[in-house]
Amino acid sequence: MKKKYFTLIVVPDATSKFKQLKIPYLLTRSLVVVAILLILGAIASAYYLTVTYQNMNKMITELPQIRKDTRNQKALIERYEQDITELRQMVSRLKLINAKLMLMAGVDNPSDINLGVGGVESESELASIIQGFNDQSETVILQKIDNLSKLKKDAVSQEELSQRLMEFFQDQNTLLAATPSIWPVKGWVTSGFGSRKSPFTSKRTMHSGIDIATKTGTSIKSPADGIVSFSDTKDAFGKVLVIDHGYGYTTFYGHCSKLLKKVGDKVKRGDVIANVGNTGASTGPHLHYEVRVNGVATNPMKFILDL
Repeated sequence: MKKKYFTLIVVPDATSKFKQLKIPYLLTRSLVVVAILLILGAIASAYYLTVTYQNMNKMITELPQIRKDTRNQKALIERYEQDITELRQMVSRLKLINAKLMLMAGVDNPSDINLGVGGVESESELASIIQGFNDQSETVILQKIDNLSKLKKDAVSQEELSQRLMEFFQDQNTLLAATPSIWPVKGWVTSGFGSRKSPFTSKRTMHSGIDIATKTGTSIKSPADGIVSFSDTKDAFGKVLVIDHGYGYTTFYGHCSKLLKKVGDKVKRGDVIANVGNTGASTGPHLHYEVRVNGVATNPMKFILDL
């Protein structure tokens, strides 16, 4: 088969001989294909560079906003960490308060009781939560913080309630400690509270306490916590000791042989404060015992629990 050529005639000038260049057809077609490919490559490169430039320009434009968003997210994470820390502190305070409340309520081992609290318990757990924020939107993070804030408010409310309950129990314990609830001395009640016939005048008179007969020198014990407000001789009652227990309660001890406490002394329930005697207007050794509530004589038997 005869080869095909393209003939290229070159004429340098009018006086020179022309020259013929024979170019094979296949080579010419190959050169055309190569030229087309180079043109397409140049176009693709130009397009790529253009798109890359646009993307870089967009990134440069958005960089301040990205930095701002990063700062905002960092601030949100720091706020979440702070809220978690405060919540853990509240939980610790609630545990302490509830343990005290349980002790006041008579629970022997409050440390064994599940107090029903929650929250992040370790630094690794907190770090895991914070790391998870990187894959979440600002809206989701804000929602979590809002939920945590609501939980904090609930914890604050529970803490305030627990504190009020503890104050109530403390006040009740103080009131119970101030209530004259035990016998000041063991013996025989020879005269009760109320109207009676006087052993000296035989007339009906008001007996503002009870008389407990026992042998001279028997220890008289304070029936409740309080402060001695009187310790001296008082008219027909002989040697007298009076204790102010607070909450309007006072107790009176008459006809004592010996007073063992002075004014201002603090006493606890069960402390020995005096000895039974027969001083003053008395027909025999006994204790005249009174309980007054806001200054009004009240039957002591209403308060005595160890009958």
